[in-house]
Amino acid sequence: MGGQPPVTRDPRVRLVAAAGLLLALLVVLVLTSTPHRSSVRTWSTWVWQVRYQLQPVQNDAELLTLHDDAASGTREQCVACHGDKLDSELLVHRIHLGSALLSNLGCPECHPSVDLGPRGAVTSVRWVDVGFCKKCHSPFPSAQPESHMREEDLHADCTMCHSGERAIRHAQPYLSQVVEVSECAGCHGGRALPWTPLHERDDWLELHGPEALEAGDESCFECHDFGLKFCDECHAQTPPSHIPEDRWLDTHPQAARTDTRACYTCHETSFCKGCHLNHEDGWMESHPGFVRDNGDDSCTECHSSSACSFCHTELVVSDELAQ
Repeated sequence: MGGQPPVTRDPRVRLVAAAGLLLALLVVLVLTSTPHRSSVRTWSTWVWQVRYQLQPVQNDAELLTLHDDAASGTREQCVACHGDKLDSELLVHRIHLGSALLSNLGCPECHPSVDLGPRGAVTSVRWVDVGFCKKCHSPFPSAQPESHMREEDLHADCTMCHSGERAIRHAQPYLSQVVEVSECAGCHGGRALPWTPLHERDDWLELHGPEALEAGDESCFECHDFGLKFCDECHAQTPPSHIPEDRWLDTHPQAARTDTRACYTCHETSFCKGCHLNHEDGWMESHPGFVRDNGDDSCTECHSSSACSFCHTELVVSDELAQ
């Protein structure tokens, strides 16, 4: 009829084109994924970045609302502005966000609400949902006396019981679905941290001093020394009791006698020697003999009765004085 004959496409050409597209997609997947972030997450983060560039947050009120309701957001939404924090100067970020066990952990899991007021270590910790932390950092319930499990059961291969329908596959979306048996005990009792319900009281700042002295700062630092310099936020400042300095010089002996350990919160034991020079070199080694011969009346002129317990147990003090 004079028309052009139909063009027949070689199936091999279409096959090569499809293979090329598939290969390009695989390359993109590899290039946009990391051990801590999938390609889908990367693309989702890009979408949020573009969204905020095209439609930025308009005012402070909208920004406050967005952060106050952080729990309703996604990790990708947070990362679009704040980055993934994998290289954060805070060790607590690097530990949790870089963990293979927490491969899907998102910012809103730990920070359901963020206050955009003045920032510091104290306020930063208050942004964290303590209940979420305690899911892993609390004693394993099965280790309690009322549990039917025995102590040796906690060291057994978990897959002996947790297999098939009861396999170790967590329902929580932030946890990896593939967990080495050796890792189970870590969260289930092995990473329990020192904790007191007093932390959750509104007046904890007023209560924490005696608790910290009793537990020791090493116990506190198991949670609070993740690069936050937590204690320094308050304790690096000159306390109101020390101002004015001339008044404090007159009144500090009474405070020291009340509980000398409180002084050691900020000061080294050698600090007192700047003015009180009666403790010559070698005093630490020779003072038991002095106390044995002269009693401790002169000691309590500066030191509280609890000062000895800073180094000595009752048994050690008794043995030394008896020599």
